[in-house]
Amino acid sequence: MSTVENGLRSLWEKVKRAGELIGTLREENRSLRVRIDQFEGELRKLQLELQKRDQTIKDLTVSHATAKASGATFPDGEREALVSRVRDLLSRIESYL
Repeated sequence: MSTVENGLRSLWEKVKRAGELIGTLREENRSLRVRIDQFEGELRKLQLELQKRDQTIKDLTVSHATAKASGATFPDGEREALVSRVRDLLSRIESYL
């Protein structure tokens, strides 16, 4: 009878430890899911920002092509400012990626 009781006690302790471990793992899982949701939200935000910047670049490219085709030129310093702005946008995009 004693060996049965010892076996049951040992089994109970193992079950108890397994239950504690399962609880810990569930909590860790919840925490990781929250972090995943945060990262996915940040990713969506950055993707939208990237799309807006891509659209800005496309718009500027079309404007430039239209101006070039019509023979229009940039006033003094405007071209350099635009080039600087585009480079700044590209460097920001690269830093996010």
